[in-house]
Amino acid sequence: MKTNRFKKTSIVLTCAAIMLSGCNAGGSGTSGTGSAKDNKTEQADIPKALTGPVTVKFATSQGIFSDTEFKKYIAEPVAKKYPNISVEYINTSEKGFSLNELIAAGTIPDIVVGYGSTLKQLIDLKLLYNMDPIIKQNKFDTNRVIPEMLEYIKVNGSSDYLGALPVYNNAFGLFYNKALFDKFAVPYPKDGMTWEEVGDLGKKITRNYDGIQYRGFFPDGVNRMINQITLYQLDKDNKAIITTDPWKKAFELWDSIYNYPGNSDAPYNTINFGNNQAAFIKGELGMITGYSSTLNALRQAPDMNWDVVTYPQHRDKMGYSTNVDTPNLSITEQSPNKQAAFLVIETALSDEVQLDLARNGKMSVLKNDKVVQEYGRGIPEFANKTLNLSSIVKLKPSVPRTSKYQGSDTNKAIIDAYEAVLKKEKDINSALRDANEEINKIVEAKIKAQ
Repeated sequence: MKTNRFKKTSIVLTCAAIMLSGCNAGGSGTSGTGSAKDNKTEQADIPKALTGPVTVKFATSQGIFSDTEFKKYIAEPVAKKYPNISVEYINTSEKGFSLNELIAAGTIPDIVVGYGSTLKQLIDLKLLYNMDPIIKQNKFDTNRVIPEMLEYIKVNGSSDYLGALPVYNNAFGLFYNKALFDKFAVPYPKDGMTWEEVGDLGKKITRNYDGIQYRGFFPDGVNRMINQITLYQLDKDNKAIITTDPWKKAFELWDSIYNYPGNSDAPYNTINFGNNQAAFIKGELGMITGYSSTLNALRQAPDMNWDVVTYPQHRDKMGYSTNVDTPNLSITEQSPNKQAAFLVIETALSDEVQLDLARNGKMSVLKNDKVVQEYGRGIPEFANKTLNLSSIVKLKPSVPRTSKYQGSDTNKAIIDAYEAVLKKEKDINSALRDANEEINKIVEAKIKAQ
């Protein structure tokens, strides 16, 4: 694979040698073969100036930053602030350009963007870099960032240091169709409601009316609530523990608020967010727990009368939304351009860029009330609407601690278990028992493969 095959966007300007406080084009002086932990206290001095043009390779998926978003929130702000730094876009969604494929081809990006699973992948590939010294060197104030976002990075990086910084916040809320509530004289949802209260509202909406089946509520997958109250899939010996009473109660709660006639009939007897979001926008679903993608989807329905309130809370853990869901910017251990890469990250976390992100539907990761209040206000389709958009960050995000053996495969076993209940194929006890066995098999295979 040749690097000139990359689909990329570079902002390249005529460069003079300019002095930038705290900047350099070099790396940390590490060999590129050790882990971040090995080099935690062995950081070489960072020179104080960038003396020539530098290109920072920025690897991300289209789902996190599209070409247009990359230019708007990354490349252009960096070019404006640091004319001698250009940022090259590598689309990891493109065939042949996944992170594993890039590494196999000998092409290591300077910055990798991804979620918690990506941090674990960077550990496996020995790419995770301890960013604490470079954060300190540049006097970057991490107190500006929502603390749960930083905790999430440490948890998923299995470290006591920061292997990344968050870039925007996929905060969650309860979106509702005001027109349906008005149609059936049901009171609107309000901030601070529990799952049970929202489920009861959904039942009041659910009915067949004028030949149309109206549904009350789609809560998304049961894993959302599992993460909210931090139920563990595995014990300290990496044995599955999802047949316990807390897990049974979680499934029973989900069943009571979603699985009833008229609400979960086929084709809605599977957990499919896209289909339910489409039903919501069509006007046949009263409520959906959504996030920024729902906000963007609603742009295509400018005449819809809707609003949003806080994410439903669990009675045993009031004050919390679901888990942190944020893309993170990681500098790779082997990057030769660590300081320039950090300046790219620092720019993305500036008040200006975070405000721009928030105004256009990607909630900021900063503890900044002004930025939060501007959420969604730059979206022209919402210009004449009075919306409760800031409600999506009124609750704290939860930070579940997961075993390194837990992943999309074990999560799928739980999703499949609940869908078996939805389809009336199994009762809750049988579904959990079978999923418990499946998770044990998955984990045992992973342990043997080490």
